[in-house]
Amino acid sequence: MKRVEKKIISIGGGGFTHQSDKILDEFVINQKIKRNIKFGFLPTASKDNPNKIKSFYKELKKYDLELSHFELCSEVEGFSDWIKDKDIVYVGGGDTYFMLNLWQRHKLYKNFKDAYNAGIILSGVSAGAVCWFEWILTDSLGSGYKPLKGMNFISGSCTPHASKKNRLTEFELNIKNKKIPSGIAIDDEAAVLFINGKPNSVCSSKKNRSAYFINKNNRILLNDHIKKTYE
Repeated sequence: MKRVEKKIISIGGGGFTHQSDKILDEFVINQKIKRNIKFGFLPTASKDNPNKIKSFYKELKKYDLELSHFELCSEVEGFSDWIKDKDIVYVGGGDTYFMLNLWQRHKLYKNFKDAYNAGIILSGVSAGAVCWFEWILTDSLGSGYKPLKGMNFISGSCTPHASKKNRLTEFELNIKNKKIPSGIAIDDEAAVLFINGKPNSVCSSKKNRSAYFINKNNRILLNDHIKKTYE
């Protein structure tokens, strides 16, 4: 029996919800080789912001996709059937704590896990990039950056928007002080593909944007870490 290839794509910042970086959108779409890809959007972290939903349909209508979204802030019934029918699920940015808390309250983690195990591609930007990790460094818990437990589909920690120097510094400090485990920092305009829980490749839509593997002693380019560790 062929093993299911499980994919997650984490985008540090940008993409269709920012009406920018079509390279990042295409990086996500191109992970599924088929016609009429069923592409679903979850704007939970923005509290189902109608502008984000509008951008989703406006920016992605030019591709060969069957587009739909689900507003979990107002209704969860039917979500299980909706997600299992998708090829790609994309989670938007916003308030990471609010999003995970809502999903947890409604016992939706299992729906995501089942989708992941079935080979449905999980992806997202900012909050939607980091929610899949064991630990997150977030600014959604009040002032400053604090650790938050994620869904743990990928071990280790993650932060988006690493091109903001103060965020990257705080991420490194939290790892050094053992508040969170070693992990991955992803710049704006950069995305990381994970296959079966391991980083596989980095896509950047701008020069000098990348992703990094960080432990208590070092910060190295994620591509170098992949070559050294997994190839």
